[in-house]
Amino acid sequence: MLSRLIVKDFAIIEDLDINFNNKLTVLTGETGAGKSLIIDTISLLLGQRADSDMIRFGKKEALITGYFDYKDELEELFNKLGISIKEDIVIERSITENSKNSIKVNRTSITLNELKQISKYLADMHIQNDTYRLFDPDKYLMLLDSIAKNEFNKYLNNYSLSLMKYNEALKDYNYVLKGINELNDKLEFYKYEKEELEALELYENMDKDLDEQISKLSNFDKIQNNLSSSYNQFDNTNLLDSLYEISSNLEKIEDYDSNYSESKTKVLDCYYILSDIKSLIRDQLDSLDYDEDELNRLQDRQNNLVKACEKYKKNVHELIEYLKDITLKIDMAVNYDDTLKEKKEDVIKAYNDLKDKALIITNYRKKLALSLEKNIVKECSDLDLDSTIFEVSFNEVLFNDPFDKSIFLENGVDKIDFLVSFNKGEPKKPLYKVASGGEASRMMLAFKSVFYKASNVELMVFDEIDTGVSGKTALKIANKIHEISENVQVLCITHIPQVAAKGDYHKHIYKELVDNRTKTIIKDLTNEERIEEIAKMLSGDSLSLYALEHAKELIGIK
Repeated sequence: MLSRLIVKDFAIIEDLDINFNNKLTVLTGETGAGKSLIIDTISLLLGQRADSDMIRFGKKEALITGYFDYKDELEELFNKLGISIKEDIVIERSITENSKNSIKVNRTSITLNELKQISKYLADMHIQNDTYRLFDPDKYLMLLDSIAKNEFNKYLNNYSLSLMKYNEALKDYNYVLKGINELNDKLEFYKYEKEELEALELYENMDKDLDEQISKLSNFDKIQNNLSSSYNQFDNTNLLDSLYEISSNLEKIEDYDSNYSESKTKVLDCYYILSDIKSLIRDQLDSLDYDEDELNRLQDRQNNLVKACEKYKKNVHELIEYLKDITLKIDMAVNYDDTLKEKKEDVIKAYNDLKDKALIITNYRKKLALSLEKNIVKECSDLDLDSTIFEVSFNEVLFNDPFDKSIFLENGVDKIDFLVSFNKGEPKKPLYKVASGGEASRMMLAFKSVFYKASNVELMVFDEIDTGVSGKTALKIANKIHEISENVQVLCITHIPQVAAKGDYHKHIYKELVDNRTKTIIKDLTNEERIEEIAKMLSGDSLSLYALEHAKELIGIK
């Protein structure tokens, strides 16, 4: 419920601080007085886009603050958005000239989309001309599904998962089907490339390995001479024997100074290291073998590799990956029948599973539709549309082609229309073709009466939902709006005296010239003032005795 609304410098509103109560609050006033501006500010608090043109002339910023009762259902969302949980939900919107607008909930900055997520739990708005949304068939499924949203979402989640698997299976099948045609055209060429690349005996870092091997063979004499010279130095200089003798001498005196012991250990380490080096050099000398044929073979491999890299414009690693790719394509072509059969079976299996999930959704929707039809007819009867016949019409879906994905939509396979007949003997026709202004308003109110229970909001706002009605019908609309207010808070802008008379609270909105500037004023009416206001709505500005008595009668004052 909205308990308080503060508006500063918004259009012709200079400074308003309004308290709202539960049940039904009616707002009346002359056209242009600012009634709809109040609705606009509430819409902004619920996620409507802001525009700098909304700022009061001569001001740089408009501020709107709303206080709503906290709902437990919002706890998870608030925790996710980092919003502190308090007794009230305080929504603040700032609109500036430079479009640096801000949105805060409980002093935490959020985005417009995040505000819209929150507002779903707070209120349902009906603004002027909103009735025509009822005549948009694209919105009908969303309306129907919202009747039991939580239960429906379970079925929809299962369907969505199956739809994803079906699309993947169909994609794989089409890839194989399309690919085989391309493969057949290039198969011989791929086979040639495969044979050419396999002849290279590719392996990772092959180019670096060949460079190293060729370098060693090309510099054989230099390597042999330097290894021999190094090995001879060990023998000619008695280097190892000298190191060992130094170590032995230091060992004899190590007890007299720890430095001697440390030096002995280091010299001994050098001895072992050099000894290992000597052995390594000897082994390398023994294994040295110059083979001119091997050098020529390696150089040929290197030349072939370089040519292949240039030809294919790829490095060694990329050549290896390309060889894997064309090998797979060749295998696919050779084993095409088996591969296509397997992919086809995958599609049919996924299709049957998806069809089952879609039918579950359709059957559930038809169950919801029966309930909706019954409830809408009941509500229409309450609204002086006694002869109404209402039907939710479903499209016929043919499941005869597992490879036709066009029948599967994101939310199932259904398309629906609302068919209605308002008069006995008249055939049912699409709602958007047959409803007049007054009938449209009452149908919208009928839908609101049914759907507010499913939405679980605590505030409903009606901006002239009673357009186009009068007399007995107006009274029935008034009774219906009041009936809704027994369960949720209702704010209702009206020009109909019967509706105004049903208000538990009555606020009058008017314009006033202050310091040569027009400003909107809102006033809570007393019983006497209510009688006068409703009497004016009945007869115009002249307050006849009959109008005053009629106003008392409508309010229920004797």
